[in-house]
Amino acid sequence: MKKIISITAFLLAIVGVFAQTNTISNLQNISFSEYLKQVGENNLSYIAEKYNIDIAEAEALSQRVFPDPELSVEAVNNGKRKDQLGHAFAFELGYTLELGNKRGARIHLAKSEAELERLMVDNFFQELRAEAADAFLDAMMQKELLSVKKSSYEYMKQFSISDSIRFSLGEINENEARQSKLESVTLLNEVYNQEAIYKSALVTLRQFMGKSIDMLDIPAGDWNVFGRDYMLTDLVSQALLNRVDLVASLKNSEVATNQLRLARAERKIDLGLSVGYEINAEARNEIAPTPAFNAVKAGVSIPLKFSNTNKGALKSAEYSIRKTKVEYKNVELQIQKEVAQAFFGYEATQKQVQQYQNGLLSDSQKLLDGIVYKYKRGETSILDVLIAQRTYNEIQEQYLEIIKGYASSLVELQKTCGIWDIEF
Repeated sequence: MKKIISITAFLLAIVGVFAQTNTISNLQNISFSEYLKQVGENNLSYIAEKYNIDIAEAEALSQRVFPDPELSVEAVNNGKRKDQLGHAFAFELGYTLELGNKRGARIHLAKSEAELERLMVDNFFQELRAEAADAFLDAMMQKELLSVKKSSYEYMKQFSISDSIRFSLGEINENEARQSKLESVTLLNEVYNQEAIYKSALVTLRQFMGKSIDMLDIPAGDWNVFGRDYMLTDLVSQALLNRVDLVASLKNSEVATNQLRLARAERKIDLGLSVGYEINAEARNEIAPTPAFNAVKAGVSIPLKFSNTNKGALKSAEYSIRKTKVEYKNVELQIQKEVAQAFFGYEATQKQVQQYQNGLLSDSQKLLDGIVYKYKRGETSILDVLIAQRTYNEIQEQYLEIIKGYASSLVELQKTCGIWDIEF
């Protein structure tokens, strides 16, 4: 009777502890498409990055201004004594006339830099979208892993209850009953740990969506939508057409060309134009009195561009153009390498998923069922059951990691190709 009471108390404790594992509250389901929509609209890093476009466009607008004119006013006293005072006032308006189309060169350079910034922001979003998608897939995997661990714990808990009853009936010894009990407690600890990992993954999703953690979103999706049939040559061709960083590299060459044009334009002289009006009052001087007169003045100043003998800025701009051309070729090769590596990785994970689906999962289940059957008939020990149970758990977890890797490899492959058709 004492044994039965202790067993019953133990079972109630186990059930009560298990009930505490379901502590996630304030949850709502979210689809992958809605999640990516929220990322595109609310991700704070992306919003901050888009301000670079506004900054660049404002900078391009600022380059449209013309040089400001200068107004100078001068007053002169020509006499030494009060009875000899003669006053003169001069007004002059000056303006710098830029030659060589410097303003146009600055505008073209600022426009190309703004276009380059827009491309860089587009590339940032593609990287962000792939990273956010992988976080969504990770949250899906952690959710499934939690279900697997809970199922394993529930299975072992029932097994432990059965062993406790069998021990009370004298069918097995105390060590075997104790071993199954310890295994169920160990699995419960794994459930606790996995639940924390799952919650952390959900918090990461909220961060990508630019939202606080007052509510968590449960990712909803299907693992069976990531199968694609690709040809490597087709993917490389698409990548060379679609990759934003390759277009940005070409735009960077355009920026360097505009910098060279500006450098050449700045070597042209600027004319200083001035026009003025002078008013001179009569100077009362006994020796040489000066009558009152007014005068109109105009002038041109021409700078002597001795600095043009130094062609350092010009050569720097020319070398920048050469550098961008080499960088463009390097980006092309880098893209081809990335596409090939992503394609091979996708193929490898595809084959691994097929391996699990074609026998590993079912075989591990059959192995566990067979060992449990033998144990209940007294033909094997509890240790064999625990080994089979752990093997089954490991294969289940490995399968989830492989299928998540399979989905992630598709995300990586499409990112490297500059394409996107992932919806689930």
